[in-house]
Amino acid sequence: MGLAWYIAAEQEIAGLEMFVNGKSIAHTDEERLEQLCLKLGVSPLMDFFSVDAQETEALLEAYLGGDEEPLSTPEEEWFAAADGLITVRALADYLGSHPDVLEKQQDVMEDLREYQQILETLNQHQVRWHLAIDI
Repeated sequence: MGLAWYIAAEQEIAGLEMFVNGKSIAHTDEERLEQLCLKLGVSPLMDFFSVDAQETEALLEAYLGGDEEPLSTPEEEWFAAADGLITVRALADYLGSHPDVLEKQQDVMEDLREYQQILETLNQHQVRWHLAIDI
């Protein structure tokens, strides 16, 4: 159960602990989570996903070896923390008033609370972010 979704910030903020568990939300039904976001009229969490292009290239090279033709990778994207807060708050509010919508819902809500705390601080400092995946 190593898979986790975490928040990557475009720049560091002194004193901000960026750690989030992110495992429960990564292991929930991603399609169901996306449907909930669409029902609530907010962007799905995975719309905020991005990766560092150099990191992706290094991983691909490690897995494919030097014999393969290089693959082009998308540029890393950054998003306003305020936009992420809209999604996170909407999901947390909905799940808080609708029990048993997701498997292990309390754990998912804890991940959302951790995301919200970090995104609020990023928003106060006008630092952009994206969702990243730890495998």
